[in-house]
Amino acid sequence: MSSPRRLYLKVTLKLLLLVGLGLAAIPFITSLQRADNETSEDANPWYVEVDLTGLMPGQLKSVAWPGGEVWVYARTPREMKALQMAQSDRLRDPDSHFSQQPAAAHNSYRSLKPEYFVVLPRESRRGCQIQQIQLQAGINGYTEACYGARFDNAGRIFKDSGVADQHNLSVPPHEFLGPNRLRLLPSLP
Repeated sequence: MSSPRRLYLKVTLKLLLLVGLGLAAIPFITSLQRADNETSEDANPWYVEVDLTGLMPGQLKSVAWPGGEVWVYARTPREMKALQMAQSDRLRDPDSHFSQQPAAAHNSYRSLKPEYFVVLPRESRRGCQIQQIQLQAGINGYTEACYGARFDNAGRIFKDSGVADQHNLSVPPHEFLGPNRLRLLPSLP
């Protein structure tokens, strides 16, 4: 038979254990509950807002996103004009039929706003990092070191560069919330 003292200790330890488990569960339960003013978009790490205030034409901004690094490039007026007059016979996929981008970005700029180019800075075959280069005076483009592919200012690959199964650079899903506010999205709309 167990003594009353031993029984008292068993009950006390069990109660302390239950109280401890209850206290340990509070942060977990709280993290599962959403605040009243928090939307599902606020809780989703894929929704990343980017302030473009101060990004001058010709400047590049790097943004951390769960899908990888994203670049936002502010095009110059000269670059926007060059994209309007681009010679499609020099490009492998000038109309971006085999490229990944939001539907609204199927245009000569491959962007939602001509003045901003939003791009994943990796080529399509092996994911090699791209770098910005000057294609001609005042007009930037991109290149990558793995296959030597070159891309115009809209991320379209030139015919005479890279390997046959490379595609245009990917444009991540995004939207503009205002003139200087960009939001990266979890999937293409």
